[in-house]
Amino acid sequence: MEKLDVSVIIPVYNKMEQLERSLYFIANQVIDTDIKMEVVVIDDGSSQPVKDIIDDYAGLITNLKYLYLERDKRSCRSRTRNVGIQESSGKVLVFLDCGIVVPAFFIERVVARIGNETNKVLFHYVMGAFADPEQEDMTMIQDIHPSNLADICEQLRYHPSWEDMRTSHFELVDHDLNRMDIPWSMGWGGAVTASRDIVLKAGGFDETLKGWGAEDTDFAYQLHKHGASMYATADICTLHLPHPSDNNMDQKIKSSYLNRKKMHMKHRTFDTEIYPYSADLHFDLIMSKFNRLIMHYYIPAYSSKLLQFLNQEYLQGTMRSAVIGADSRAVLSSLEVSHVFLQNKRLLDRYEQEWPDKEFVYLLGLDTLYPSKQFDVIIVTDYFRMFSEPLISIMLKELYRISKKVVFLYNETYVSYLATTAGWTWHSLEEMNQLFGRSQLMPHTERQVEDCKVFEVGKAVTVLV
Repeated sequence: MEKLDVSVIIPVYNKMEQLERSLYFIANQVIDTDIKMEVVVIDDGSSQPVKDIIDDYAGLITNLKYLYLERDKRSCRSRTRNVGIQESSGKVLVFLDCGIVVPAFFIERVVARIGNETNKVLFHYVMGAFADPEQEDMTMIQDIHPSNLADICEQLRYHPSWEDMRTSHFELVDHDLNRMDIPWSMGWGGAVTASRDIVLKAGGFDETLKGWGAEDTDFAYQLHKHGASMYATADICTLHLPHPSDNNMDQKIKSSYLNRKKMHMKHRTFDTEIYPYSADLHFDLIMSKFNRLIMHYYIPAYSSKLLQFLNQEYLQGTMRSAVIGADSRAVLSSLEVSHVFLQNKRLLDRYEQEWPDKEFVYLLGLDTLYPSKQFDVIIVTDYFRMFSEPLISIMLKELYRISKKVVFLYNETYVSYLATTAGWTWHSLEEMNQLFGRSQLMPHTERQVEDCKVFEVGKAVTVLV
């Protein structure tokens, strides 16, 4: 197979008109004659005569390939893209959704930007991804052409209906996504360029993620995990041609949620654990908060007497025990637990070196890898009080599943700065009891140690009268 400079990979399922427009803009690229390009169109079992469009452009695009995949239970966006990767030979890979159009200089610039680097990934601005053609002024793009598309995209850059919703995030880091805590959350798959080496190293797309959503951010996660250097391209914009909505947004939201859960089942880290419950556009901010949260500044300073009580009453003689919501050196040095759940990645990396005898777990406890009743006891500090009700309900069920005993600490007099100044949630004991009740759990064997209540949580017993 001849080695080429760049391969453009376009999956398609019907949508002949959108495909024709994408190919038209690619056919009109202004490219240095030294750049060797191919376009690989993967038809995911279309019922429409997509091949007719390919035939129309066979003489206009050098190295235009077309592959038809029979529609079956394995059909999905990930498979079409993976087939495109396998059938391509470019050292630079451009993934474009059908219906994305690109400016005349697109190919030349992405090849120059990637150069000979083997780990670079570019996320291109995509204008119009959420524009509704039935509601928007379509005259804004009626005269688009490869030669004027860049100028039109610039006009749309800050238009509320046409802008790429990631724009502010891109600009906050000057388009260097490596400065973000979670750069992969910006990895929407409509228009992405990457070096072939990093794509192969990451293993391509996960074909178990079917339906709509998350297969692109999972791919970005894999790229990030394998050392990709990620950038947004302010000067290489694209346009998503608006088309009528399919009116199944509820189904898409459900599909995206399920795929994110599958993604977590594969990676099992805190960032993937909480991802199903977070909107993409806010997720980096959420993770940034945790990576800068020094927990012991916001929860009570637990006394030596309390820690000694926990060691004697709950931890002594146990094989596996854990604490959730403690990052103080004083607490971790004194508390005789085998596992520590932490969400601040920077602290976790440091503490793993300091306490080799403890296992530090990068999870919150919403969805863990542990079998039923893996732990003899899990101790949960007042940190629990800062989380919202949906997360608490999920967490309660999981902790009760993986531990024989779940013990909560509740300081009666302490009110966190998170509640008084930062405006975060800080549940009262009454609110916590209500949360326990909604999960069919109830506190029992309550002890008082100084100003801290210590109680176990178990299944609520229904009393028949």
